[in-house]
Amino acid sequence: MRGCQGGISSGALPFRKGGMSRTLLEQVMPFVRVGILRALMGTTALLMTTSQPAIAQLAITAQFDPSGSSSNCGLAVDSSTHEVWVHGCSGADIQRYSTAGTFLSSVPRGGESANDVDVEITTKPISLASTMLPSNAMLFINGETGPAEIYALDKGTGAVISTLNTAFGVSHVVGGAYHRIRQSLFLIQDLVPAAADENRVAEIDLATGSILNTFQITSTFSVNFGDLEVCNSTGNLIVVSSDENRIAEYTPTGTLVQYHP
Repeated sequence: MRGCQGGISSGALPFRKGGMSRTLLEQVMPFVRVGILRALMGTTALLMTTSQPAIAQLAITAQFDPSGSSSNCGLAVDSSTHEVWVHGCSGADIQRYSTAGTFLSSVPRGGESANDVDVEITTKPISLASTMLPSNAMLFINGETGPAEIYALDKGTGAVISTLNTAFGVSHVVGGAYHRIRQSLFLIQDLVPAAADENRVAEIDLATGSILNTFQITSTFSVNFGDLEVCNSTGNLIVVSSDENRIAEYTPTGTLVQYHP
């Protein structure tokens, strides 16, 4: 992807929700950009590009179908272990896999049963609701009912370490990502809510859950089954959707930068 030399943050660009296909690009390891694609048949595929070119050329290098779930709503890659975390739609747990697709373990999800969710692995230590979390902490974003809730989970037991109740969302927050430059969290809502709230992005304060900034992208992009990630080198937001055949890139304040094929 042009301009995104530092890779994409460690959450999931959306893949499958409720039987619909969703696509994600993901940084797995340092120095090479690696992604995962959830294709129409529901198979998770590892994508790798060369580490230097300005325009990334994606190619499938491996793929697997998570054995513990038939329909998936959230995914993140832990760059510290090179493992993949998958949440099945409305499932009770978050499952851990090797990049070869071997099931390793699972932990309970945070909050209610949901298919408007995302999983995020932080890339540096952060403070969430006044609780310090280590680098590579797991966040479970539950946007099923009302404003979204962010749960920091112990990756070994699933115990809730911290909970952030945000001020954003009307039951349709489908994705989010930690912004390591701005030290905040970005969330995205789909097209289902009323016109004033559809396709809306919000920047969230990690301490209080308050909205720092919000903007709509309805005029430039439609988010159905979709997600949002952060380009680590530019700080721009990368948005995908099952309704679009392109990827949209925005500044953190909502200006459309460009579309990617």
